[in-house]
Amino acid sequence: MAVLGAADGATPAEQKAAMASLRQATRETREMRVQLCTPRLLAALRPMLLSGDAGVQVNAAAAMVNLSLEAENKVRIVRSGAVSPLVDVLRTGHPEARDHAAGAIYSLAVEDENRAAIGVLGAIPPLLELFASGGAGHRARREAGMALYHVSLAGMNRSKIARTPGVVRTLLATAEACDRGNGPDADAAALRKLSVIILANLAGCPEGRAALMDGGAVAAVVRIMRSGAAAPGSSEEEYCISALYGMSKGSLRFRGLARAAGVEEALAPVAECDGGGVGRDMARRTLRAMRGEDDEVAFTASGILGSQWDDASIVSEGLVSLRRPPHQRHGNHTGPSGSNTTQF
Repeated sequence: MAVLGAADGATPAEQKAAMASLRQATRETREMRVQLCTPRLLAALRPMLLSGDAGVQVNAAAAMVNLSLEAENKVRIVRSGAVSPLVDVLRTGHPEARDHAAGAIYSLAVEDENRAAIGVLGAIPPLLELFASGGAGHRARREAGMALYHVSLAGMNRSKIARTPGVVRTLLATAEACDRGNGPDADAAALRKLSVIILANLAGCPEGRAALMDGGAVAAVVRIMRSGAAAPGSSEEEYCISALYGMSKGSLRFRGLARAAGVEEALAPVAECDGGGVGRDMARRTLRAMRGEDDEVAFTASGILGSQWDDASIVSEGLVSLRRPPHQRHGNHTGPSGSNTTQF
């Protein structure tokens, strides 16, 4: 294929034509995406991601998204060294290419074997910047947020995220900004939910709990619950409760912050409801922790994890459904691993 020679002395016009051809080919069929994802082609594609020509870079990044949709390609792409140039595109690339890079990293992060490498290779800060960027489109922000969510499922990455300067304030600002003046907007609701899910996952490690409390998360989560955005019985409410429960674990500091923020008033209706469920159990346990009556058994939003909670995510992979319904999407390809990254 022409792309294999595009990096070797080809003119920008030839490179652009080769990348456009590859982008089109990777749109066609699953079989074509699997067949094309070879070490030789991936090696030729990497320098195209770093091209100074916007057309070359955009088409290369879109082709990478398409290749990443297939389950058997995901680990192969990461092992080829493609994550580092994708991170460079996220940081300094053409805006459209940056959006595609976020989608590619999200698709690659669906595979749990890739998550640690994505965190080590520096994807977290630029993903966070894109997710929080009010100037970016909703799809790009959602792709970045989904990438962060999947990356945060790896324990070592939760610590990395927690140590990223300003991460908690950024996530909280995104969540609270999406509560103001957006009404029932589905895109705003998806961004808010993603913010709260990532915050809840951060509460699954000691560094995350400290960062959350340093960043004012206790009071902010209560505000989100009281604003009506996290409606009673909703998944957003459960994620908020999960975050509060996580911060309550073994923390004397949490008790003072929780009292000042009104956690008891926010959680009491949930704890006293008759419907049962994990949200009610976490609310009760959080209230007991505030009174110094800590429990040893930990809960997630999908069931009991056991006592080794620090090493696990408190939000199950099966709980996130933030994409538009199928009838609202166009050109979408759902990969075998459950990735709903859009085909480009």
